[in-house]
Amino acid sequence: MAVQISISVQAEGFDPGAEYNRLRSENCSDGATAMFVGNVRDFSPDESGQHREVAVLELEHYPGMAESALSAIASQAAERWPLGRVRVIHRYGPLDAGEEIVFVGTTSAHRQAALDACAFIMDFLKSRAPFWKKEVGKGGEAGAWVEARSSDETALKKW
Repeated sequence: MAVQISISVQAEGFDPGAEYNRLRSENCSDGATAMFVGNVRDFSPDESGQHREVAVLELEHYPGMAESALSAIASQAAERWPLGRVRVIHRYGPLDAGEEIVFVGTTSAHRQAALDACAFIMDFLKSRAPFWKKEVGKGGEAGAWVEARSSDETALKKW
């Protein structure tokens, strides 16, 4: 059976519980489901290790290219692990602290494949998907663009 891959790039919020139910619906062959949900933090560490307060995270993307990149990442995971379903949601637009940004869900007959594929997708999404983030402080002051972190590139090396 071919893996079912579903990708959404959207401004609207999502319900992680409903997404879990969607992965499991009429799916009795996969015994494992792994999920990751990323949320907007209310702080951001700066170079010195101090924390800046964040009220809003503004996410921009390149329409068409973002969906294509996420599809390619999910397809790579499906080539590496025996997956049944993959669901990736990435939001864009202004998001308040606490809101969900990203959902990655994978199913497989066995847990390790589901867990590894979910981690793989998140690691590559963080570094390879065309999204740009700007953090806006609690007082509404001008935001700062989020720079790529070396730890994200380091995470890719394990794959």
